[in-house]
Amino acid sequence: MTFDGQCRVRCRSQVIVPISRGNAFADFLAPTRPPLPDSLYFLDDSGNSDISVFGFLRVPQVDGWSTAEAAWTNFLKELQVNPYITYTPDYPLHAVDLVAGRGRLLHPAGGAPPTKRQRIEAANIVLQGLRTLALEPGLAVGAVYRHGATREDLYADLVGMVNNWHAEEGSSCQFIVDGNGTERVLRAAHRRLPADRRHVLGDPLLVPARRIPLLQAADFVAYAAHQSVVRIPSRAFMWDWYRQVFPEASAPMNVERLL
Repeated sequence: MTFDGQCRVRCRSQVIVPISRGNAFADFLAPTRPPLPDSLYFLDDSGNSDISVFGFLRVPQVDGWSTAEAAWTNFLKELQVNPYITYTPDYPLHAVDLVAGRGRLLHPAGGAPPTKRQRIEAANIVLQGLRTLALEPGLAVGAVYRHGATREDLYADLVGMVNNWHAEEGSSCQFIVDGNGTERVLRAAHRRLPADRRHVLGDPLLVPARRIPLLQAADFVAYAAHQSVVRIPSRAFMWDWYRQVFPEASAPMNVERLL
């Protein structure tokens, strides 16, 4: 049975704000889309030595965090009763480890190596998590990447793009990023924004993903976007997860085409 066939969560249609291609803002700012409200962005990165990727979730600043986190928490509760894994609420989820069949979730202390079914089930967690996000009204996803770029350079360009989106709407936003609080270069990207046209408020809130579940969700988005771009043969089963789960969103955007 395929990964998709084994996943218990079904994806229903949902309006998802796209990350545009071609013209930088034409699709995102189309007249038919809902207004862009004051928002919170949850970001995590993926990639390797050749490519950097950022995936993000966007939720309305009013009630968006609480409703999205409630949906994600319900998803995590389902994992606690999965007979093929050993999940506890304090265990941070990382897509790369789940897909590779690594970590305590599959390797409890003194336990036997994971079976093929357990490895499949672990990878399915990523797909289930993505589908959980797709079902949440008001939540949008996006991803950007660049070959040969550092995480910091790509982040700076993403901050500039998001700032322009909100400047067009007259709304504001804040960034919450997986980090340990020492990433000064990420803070610098915010402080370089023009003071008279700054709509990304303050510095990024840098918090370890284990403390904020929605950052773990952003990790799922980033890794799915990464695999949709690099298309590693051993991960062929997930090449189309990003496109299939978020059909309303554009493909991950190569910012080199726009900046």
